[in-house]
This record gives sequence, structure tokens and C-alpha cells, in this order.
Amino acid sequence: MRAIFPASCPAGVERRRTRLSDAGLAFLEEARRTLAQAERARSVARRAGQGDLGRLRVGYVPTTSSAPFLTSLATFQRDHPDVEVDLRELPLGTPVGLLREQDVDVAFIARLGPLDECVADGIVLRELSIERFVAAVSAGHPLAGRPAVEPSELAGESFVLLDPEICQEWDETVHGICASGGFTPRVSHHVREISTQLLVVAAGLAVALVPASAQALRGEGVAFVPLDGLTPPITSALMWRADDRSPVLRRFVESGTRHPETSS
Repeated sequence: MRAIFPASCPAGVERRRTRLSDAGLAFLEEARRTLAQAERARSVARRAGQGDLGRLRVGYVPTTSSAPFLTSLATFQRDHPDVEVDLRELPLGTPVGLLREQDVDVAFIARLGPLDECVADGIVLRELSIERFVAAVSAGHPLAGRPAVEPSELAGESFVLLDPEICQEWDETVHGICASGGFTPRVSHHVREISTQLLVVAAGLAVALVPASAQALRGEGVAFVPLDGLTPPITSALMWRADDRSPVLRRFVESGTRHPETSS
């Protein structure tokens, strides 16, 4: 059967053109806007579900071992610029209460001794590193450059210690290390920061017992000498609530927030 429609319009006859009315044009523009908005909403939902968008409240205890953790946090923030990171400094101790009260989503802690006492129902704990105390002496000290020293070799030295008010447990641990060497430290200075301890040590005014990670704070004028014998470990870890299903938290925990063991 042959087609009954002409291949072209006869001469002098124009084709009819379909044009949208003003109302139709307005509807089309609104429809396009709605579709674009829906696509943006889907994109936002997708990114939020992947942990690339949202908010993360991070608590941390400011110790020398927290520096690599903060570096990892900065890397996470750089790689996830649309995640709002709220950073909160915490006092020494275990912030289980802050986690349970949902004041923070994840917390970095540094604790003397094992983490057994930190384990609590509903809390996930991931160990990051373990380090030991070392002796910090001035670069010109007779013990500088030694592969290791016995605590007893520090018996005649003046010590610069952290103020016991900062952390009583820390003060007791340092005294315990000295006691293992058969002496009570002769304290010439009490300060509030490890960095200040190292300033006093560099000046040749005293020696100190500090975490191995304190070496990252200062190199000039200070020698760090390992202690012979088994000293109490300083363990750092991440803690978060087991029932927290936040994609942002999951992405943060999985993003490589580990840092290498500083000292065994």
C-alpha cells in the first residue's frame, strides 16, 4: 500500500508549528527546575550516605601522642571538605561519659597502662599506638648518646615534672619509675606542659621522664635516652559508640586514623 501522506506540503501551504503557550513555557521552566532540584537532593543523599557530607564532633586529649592523630584528622578534613569537623579538647582521663551523653561522636585518648579499664558496654575501642617513657637530658649531659640508661642512674639529678594537678596518675607513674631505681626524684621545677619540660632540660637545669613521642616536640638541645627495664606503657586509642550508625563516623574510622607505634 502506498503512503497517503504527501512527502512535502504543496506549494503555498505552510506547515503548522506547535508552540507552547505562556502558561506552558512557565510550566516547562518550573518542571526543569524541579527535576534539577530533585537531582541535587539525590546527590546530597548519596554523598551523605557515603560519609562525604555531614558533621563529626571529635574530642581529643592533648598529649604528645595526639599529634599524629591530629595530622590524620587534618587529612580527613582535606579529603572530605564538606564534612563539618568540630574539634574539642578534653581533659586527661577517659571520656566515656561524654560519648554516652553524645557530646562527641568519637574521642582520642591517651592512657597510662592497659586499656582494660576503658572498656565499657556500648563503647568501641580501637588501640592506635603504645609508647614508653624515656629520659630527656640536655645534649651535653654525660648520659646523652647512651643506648639506654637504668632509672637508678638518674638518682642524683634534678627533675622537672608536670604539675600533679594536671594528672595525679601521671605524677605517680613518674615517681614509680624513679622508685624502681631506688630513689625519690629531687624536683626543682613543676611545669604545666611537656614542651616546657623540654625547655628546662635543654637549658641544662634538670632532666625529665617523658613519652617517647615527645621527641617530635623538640630535637635541638635535648637527648632522648631509652630506659632499661619495663616501664608503664602509654596507650593511645579511639573510642566511639557502638550504636552510632553515622556514615561520617564510619568513613572517619575507616580512613586510616591509625598512626605507627612510637616505642615498644
